[in-house]
Amino acid sequence: MESGQLAEPVVVVLEGAARRGVDAGVVDGVTVVHAAGCGDDMLIDVIFDASDQVTLVTADRQLRERAGALGAEVVGPGWLIQLLK
Repeated sequence: MESGQLAEPVVVVLEGAARRGVDAGVVDGVTVVHAAGCGDDMLIDVIFDASDQVTLVTADRQLRERAGALGAEVVGPGWLIQLLK
């Protein structure tokens, strides 16, 4: 993976007021999903349904544990910031 690029597919889950910022669908190669309820639960659903390895970016400890139990690679926000520099 080159600096400044993420491996595809990239999925972003938005919840609450953040859903108003971007329409659900594919935007510039990024799939935007609106969580009807808890965004963490939607992220777990995305991981569970994925056919390939998933890398989850989160600082939430409980979400890290849930995602890791499903086999996802879990990294912190610093990883993403460094990648996008």
